Amino acid sequence: MPGQYSKRLTSTVLQPSDTKMTMTCTIRQLDRDDANAWASLRREALEAHPLAFGASIPDDPGYLVEFFLTRCASNAESVVFGAFIDGSLVGIVGVLRNAGKKEYHKAYIWGMYVAAGSRRGGAGEVLLRTAIQRGRSWSGIEQVHLSVSDVAYEARRLYERNGFQQWGREPRALCWEGNCADEIHMGLDVRGSTC
Repeated sequence: MPGQYSKRLTSTVLQPSDTKMTMTCTIRQLDRDDANAWASLRREALEAHPLAFGASIPDDPGYLVEFFLTRCASNAESVVFGAFIDGSLVGIVGVLRNAGKKEYHKAYIWGMYVAAGSRRGGAGEVLLRTAIQRGRSWSGIEQVHLSVSDVAYEARRLYERNGFQQWGREPRALCWEGNCADEIHMGLDVRGSTC
């Protein structure tokens, strides 16, 4: 039943024995009440890793909250998940369905980030798999896509471990303060797969 599937995905508690977790981590779908925490973690990501994201730190501090609220309210095929350790939001990822009629068979993962102190414990892996599962659950989804900067080595390895394959590369896609990075486009065929 779809309701049971969604409930299981949006309220997953992982113990240290699950997928390389070193501490208890809860993965759930974020909602309006999480807007400020999401915006704070997103700002941290953009400040700490300017070449890992196409987005820039907005001048208006309220913009990130508004962006989050708009993205969450847009439709049922656009969700943001969070990883919580000891009640604190330590990781985020979004997944949405492409809206165009000719691209309606694709989902897109965006905004993946895990705070530095919570990396290498498995939270990123579980966040990514949760996003893949949600995208795959939408009727007609055949592919899940994402983009990753070539300076985000750990993120790229995570995506490759989970079956994503590079299908393109945009040289010098992102430039910031005299430094540039290529953007690597990756896809995962989810027809008939189980993640």
